[in-house]
Amino acid sequence: MTKEYIKVDLSRDEKEAILEYAGFFIFEEATKNDLKNKRKKWINFTKNQLTDVIGELSYYFNRSESNSQLYFLDQLISHLELYEKSA
Repeated sequence: MTKEYIKVDLSRDEKEAILEYAGFFIFEEATKNDLKNKRKKWINFTKNQLTDVIGELSYYFNRSESNSQLYFLDQLISHLELYEKSA
């Protein structure tokens, strides 16, 4: 059975944030390598990975004490949720 992937358009900062805050939810080696690649723009996530990443980013969003981090995480979570809902 082949896995279905969701292609997500991410900036370098967004990829770094995902690796920093939710990297331990990325079990697919290809996805992890894509996130580490500074030139790669479209990243493949499985549906479960994407849901887990959104949940972990939400955890940090709810505990954020910095307005800039709060805003950045809010934008990133909203961006990922759009891809999750379209899958």
